Amino acid sequence: MSTTAQWVFDKAIYLMDEQNESSGATVTSDTNEYKLRTVPILNVLRGELYPYSDNYPDSTDGTRPVCPELTALTDLIGLDDVIAQTILPYGLAAHLMLGENDQIASFFLQRYQELKMTLASQRPATWEDIEQYYGGLDV
Repeated sequence: MSTTAQWVFDKAIYLMDEQNESSGATVTSDTNEYKLRTVPILNVLRGELYPYSDNYPDSTDGTRPVCPELTALTDLIGLDDVIAQTILPYGLAAHLMLGENDQIASFFLQRYQELKMTLASQRPATWEDIEQYYGGLDV
């Protein structure tokens, strides 16, 4: 859990091919609009991915835990690094490209959803004993 919002932003900018061509910088006058929209978009995406994260607490009181809100690009994402480094950049890139290049945004969104579904299918299950109410064989 050491990935920052800036790290995810940088990777999304690289996926979108919007970095400075000579220096590779991701924060430029051309990407300022993306930078301003990043934290709110990441807050939404993190809420969607939080239940799949290793640090998602099991609730015993019937409430859903909430992922702490990001306030700046320097904040830690708050999800495990596998999610933050493999899934979030695609989701962010998709949302940043919406309305600008919908075909590329659709590609990024599809990739985000594929990765999310793969992660969901690999989520570790919790086990609990099954109580035999009507008798039966205890194995």
